[in-house]
Amino acid sequence: MEQYIPKSAVVAKIEKELDSCELIQMDNDDISVYEKGREDVCHTILSFLDTLEVKEVTIDEEIEKCLKKYHMLAVGKKDFSEIAKHFFELGIGASNKAWKGE
Repeated sequence: MEQYIPKSAVVAKIEKELDSCELIQMDNDDISVYEKGREDVCHTILSFLDTLEVKEVTIDEEIEKCLKKYHMLAVGKKDFSEIAKHFFELGIGASNKAWKGE
């Protein structure tokens, strides 16, 4: 099963790494090749993340597609929506805990 992590959380984590690189530069004028490489990789990843497109999806449209696809239009859309939202929020919560290391 795929796991989803908010783009903002990934960016924040990378920016935290960049901050630690910058702190090392401030303390020591002779930055190591390792630290320079780490900083370059962080900037490269941030640039890549900026190219990713976030697609807005409405749950109601997706539920409608699912119900039609599986010939389940007789199922109450409202009930199905509540169940889908519950499991979506459950998945996001679990994903966020995994990302934060809880």
